[in-house]
Formats: sequence, C-alpha cells, structure tokens
Amino acid sequence: MPVAVASLFEIPTLAYAYDDHENCKQEHWDKKNQAEFFQKRQIELHDKLALTSVQESAWNKFVNMTKPNEMHKKEDWAEMSKLTTPERLDRMLARTKAREEQMERRVHATKEFYSQLTAAQQKIFDTSFQHREHHGHEGEDEHS
Repeated sequence: MPVAVASLFEIPTLAYAYDDHENCKQEHWDKKNQAEFFQKRQIELHDKLALTSVQESAWNKFVNMTKPNEMHKKEDWAEMSKLTTPERLDRMLARTKAREEQMERRVHATKEFYSQLTAAQQKIFDTSFQHREHHGHEGEDEHS
C-alpha cells in the first residue's frame, strides 16, 4: 500500500498540461526527457496564459515549487534487500511522507499562483491541467 500511495506523488504536477495525444507516449516519462518535457509544457502554459508583468513573479515561484526533483529516484532494491522488513517499511513510510510534504508544497504553490490569475486565465489553466487518459483516451467521444 505505501508503494501505491507513493507512486501517486511521483508524477510532476505539470505532467498533465498537454494538448495533443502525441504526448501520451511513454517516452516523455523517461528521466532523460523529463526536464525537456517539463520545460516545453511550462513555455506553452506561460504563453497561453499571457501573464502580466505583475503576475510574472508568481509564475516564477509556481514553476520553482512544481518542478521535478530528485524524489523521483527509484529505490535501490539491492540496498533495501539488506534491511529487515520493519526497516524497509519504515524507509518506505518515510519516503511516502516526504512525497506527501512535497505534494502539499506543490498544491500550496499552485493555489497561490492560481489566485493571481484572472477568471479567463484560470479557465485556461484549468483546461491545461485536465486529466487525459494515457492509453485508451477514454471519454473522447463524450466531447465530440
């Protein structure tokens, strides 16, 4: 259970900010491409929002607080296998708690930035962060 919960926090917040189905390919989750993917989505969202000069500092803070980080590194299972079961569980729980704290910071930063947007910008932001199914694109026909 802790691993399942922890995996929810591994997805960078801006990962859902995409507009075309070409980006649903698994390759953008490759760590090598993650920074490039993230930066591309930031630029696209920034351009769509047409931020004012007053909003730029809020944008910069938002970007810094929501960028991918080292918490996405996988566990070293060779090292983990040397631990006792209670030690492994403690390590997994600590990692889950750290991810939850990170997610809380991201949520706070997102809400703070969102509050600086106009109603029209909020609608653009909301649309950019709508979850889309990755494989079956379920629900596409509902909007046609």
